[in-house]
Amino acid sequence: MSELIEPGKRSRSASPSSFKKRARVDHPDADSSCIQLYNLPDEISYRALAEKYPELKPYLVAESTQRSTLDFKNPDAVRVLNQALLSTYFDLHIHLPSNSLCPTIANRLNYLKWLSANILPDFIPGHLTGLDIGTGASCIYPLLGARYLPQCDFVGTDINEDSVAIASRNVYRNELQSRIKVFKNTDRLTTLPLTTPGFPLPETDAGGASFAFCMCNPPFYESIDERQRLRQMKRGTPGLNTTAKDDELYTDGGEESFLSGLVDESAIHNRRIKWFTTMVGKKSTLSILKTKLRGVGVKQVREGVLIQGRTTRWVLAWSFFGQGRFCLDVPQSPDETRAWLGQVMKEMSIDTV
Repeated sequence: MSELIEPGKRSRSASPSSFKKRARVDHPDADSSCIQLYNLPDEISYRALAEKYPELKPYLVAESTQRSTLDFKNPDAVRVLNQALLSTYFDLHIHLPSNSLCPTIANRLNYLKWLSANILPDFIPGHLTGLDIGTGASCIYPLLGARYLPQCDFVGTDINEDSVAIASRNVYRNELQSRIKVFKNTDRLTTLPLTTPGFPLPETDAGGASFAFCMCNPPFYESIDERQRLRQMKRGTPGLNTTAKDDELYTDGGEESFLSGLVDESAIHNRRIKWFTTMVGKKSTLSILKTKLRGVGVKQVREGVLIQGRTTRWVLAWSFFGQGRFCLDVPQSPDETRAWLGQVMKEMSIDTV
């Protein structure tokens, strides 16, 4: 039984045949104050960061009398660094278990920035809800999203009971239970448990879409052997020593199989989510998915590239809705209706009488 744990710019649309790359990460002016408040600096001084977050000090490695770095091969150092970054720059205080995936903050933030620039402008300003598939113990996308995207609430799903419990506590710890819900999905054959009893669908179901978007950071590997082989193909020694649960890193058939399943499920739930999006780890998978999308009736496809250090990831987004701005906030009263229509006409440059 699935369980709800209740923690209380813009690029033009691409046709399915063109699949042009979209990698803009501009920021909407409407969110500029939030972006300035909750963002990472261009360059981080680990020594200065450790003064603000003393738990980081034991992991500093002196490079000179003026500069320090970290031992990035030490998973504890990486975990505490991420906690320090979240605390210092996002006012987020979370527990990152040593046996769970420790998310790279800059990489996750870049995904949210891409959504902000390339997906959210499709919506008339108002309240939106995003779905995070495989939220993990950190619940990193909903928590970062609650800070960086103030117009968005989130539902995070995961199949691991321990991860769901810790994610829920992280939500409570930051008093974000009114904006984030965590749902335990016990059906490993279902990536989108939208019809599962108890699943927290948003109250708004206007235009046939419950969620503005979904996002996913899939298991990238089929097995530990594949992971080691790909690591050896990289130039030099990988800078980060990543630890994680097996279901966070590995899945039968690798990311290609996992994301192909997501495409199939998206065709079933094509009116429940306006934009389906996912991170993709391998360019070969990206090509396969784009070919698959041509056969399921999508009307829009967008693509982006996220580069963080020596790591390259792609974002793929698709929608079964046509082009045009989309409203999820349905007006209730006549006054609200008139105000909403006026806003729509203004957006469309239509003169009102």
